[in-house]
Amino acid sequence: MIIYIPFRILVFFLKLLPFFLYPEVSKIIGKIVFSTMGKTRKRITKNIEIAFGNKYSIEERKNICQQVLSNIILNFLELDQLTKLKKEKLMKMAEIEGEEILKNLLRENKGIVAICAHLGNFPIAQTILDKKGYPVNMIVRDTNNKYLARYVKNWRKKMSLPAISKWNLKKAIDEAQKWMKKKGILCFYIDQYHKKGIKCNLFGKPFSAPTGPSVFAKKYDTPVIGIFTFKTGVRKHKIIIEGPYPIKKTKNITEDIKENTAFFIKRIEYYVSQYPEQWFSWLHRMFR
Repeated sequence: MIIYIPFRILVFFLKLLPFFLYPEVSKIIGKIVFSTMGKTRKRITKNIEIAFGNKYSIEERKNICQQVLSNIILNFLELDQLTKLKKEKLMKMAEIEGEEILKNLLRENKGIVAICAHLGNFPIAQTILDKKGYPVNMIVRDTNNKYLARYVKNWRKKMSLPAISKWNLKKAIDEAQKWMKKKGILCFYIDQYHKKGIKCNLFGKPFSAPTGPSVFAKKYDTPVIGIFTFKTGVRKHKIIIEGPYPIKKTKNITEDIKENTAFFIKRIEYYVSQYPEQWFSWLHRMFR
């Protein structure tokens, strides 16, 4: 509900406002959410404090929190606009760094595992890579809010973007395996606490991370890359493709999965440290 309420308000005005006003409107709504939803504010600021310790003052943590909320609103507005943009304009929204890495790995005729995070306007990365002709898919866990989940599902349908839902785990695993056998790129968002995950550290604090990418990379002997996105300006984004990552492969499968997962989390930590106001996993209980 914390996202859906301001989202509904903005949708009402969406068709009336020119795009250049979106950042300012998002800031206003972000301030309203920050002021009225104390539980959400407390969780975000507490997560930031746990992660960064004394790096940020109380006021700076509040400011980051407010920016996070504003960026969530702005993301929805941008995503809605994507359905109306021609391909040429869509391609101009993002600069891609490391695209040659992707091209070279696909020439090896293997599937690719991609580590991703809920950073920046993250659906834009898949959208642009898909429209450029890359076989990219992602495993998603739809929000518990049925209205918001319906909106996201309809948005993906409009953009013709593939996605594998985690709600039916057996079906999700089957679909993911088929995608890997088709030599596609499979994106895993592993930057949220998973109670059945591998214990590792995030910002030096205990964290439980999903093991999906480590397991798939091991099973299919595929390269692993990172795909991260962040905003650089109004309607401007940067997509970073890095890797392939060094993957540990020994006879001790459990230890390999643990060490590889810990490495992936470190890469996510690196980018979150640079853009904390653009990371939306602060909304969740990250440290337990």
